[in-house]
Amino acid sequence: MARLLGQRPCAITVGGEGDSFATQLRGFGLEKLYVLDPRAAPQWTPETYAQAVTSVALRRKPKLLLFAATPLGSDAGARVAARLRTGFISECVDFAVEGERLCARKAVHGGEAHMTLRWLSPPPWIATVDLDALEAIEGANRCAPQVIEDQVTLEAPRTELVRRWKVDPRQLALGEASLVVGVGRPIIARAQELSRLKEAAESIGAVLGVSRPVTDAGLMPKESQIGMSGNWLAGDVYIACGISGSAYHMMAIHKVRHLIAVNIDRDAPIFKSAELAIVADLFELLPALGELSKTTA
Repeated sequence: MARLLGQRPCAITVGGEGDSFATQLRGFGLEKLYVLDPRAAPQWTPETYAQAVTSVALRRKPKLLLFAATPLGSDAGARVAARLRTGFISECVDFAVEGERLCARKAVHGGEAHMTLRWLSPPPWIATVDLDALEAIEGANRCAPQVIEDQVTLEAPRTELVRRWKVDPRQLALGEASLVVGVGRPIIARAQELSRLKEAAESIGAVLGVSRPVTDAGLMPKESQIGMSGNWLAGDVYIACGISGSAYHMMAIHKVRHLIAVNIDRDAPIFKSAELAIVADLFELLPALGELSKTTA
């Protein structure tokens, strides 16, 4: 992006670990790392992050500000855009310069099509980037970025975090779970195994979901369905067991970070998209995985 715009690539972080963080970023092209004083805010929330980044942007005059398309990044990015009264484009997957304007491309209609947008306001332009569109590539230059400690003065916050608590992952909705086990059509012929598979999924801290044929057969409620007409997943790991990988199913899981596919058919289409493909019987593998988690707990 810096080369595209003829700018110098810099980053902003919060915390006192600037030098060690800069060492981790060695070789990825950053020239400067602005470290904000963590004592500037009693609580770092999207509101205080936005205040701090806005303060840096007003002083450093960046041409483009990129945030990760995560809950925190999306929240803070939109707040910064509102404070700077500039344009904001979310979940971008690519960028291009047309004339003197920067354009961004993002997926729409569940990934079936792409839309190209451009900023009409002057810089700084602000965007969030879909993490699936990023790849960490080390360059030949192994220099760590220069660390610059940046002091910020924040306004009194208008909100505060009252409390937080940890939720049992097995009680989460499929779309919110970080680990999901999906079971497909083979369970229809062996419905008596469903409770055993559910127990195995729970033993590894996963939420159990199923493909559409399973809900159509009445074995699981509609809320358990994974697919275009059911739940869309965006968690860390999805273990798809006995699922062939139809376009409607794959569309709903494209934001999952790690896809593990288990299928007795070594030619199952889902294997082409899986990070790890396992040719095995799901009725043997899942219970074995559950037993393994109990012995290592």
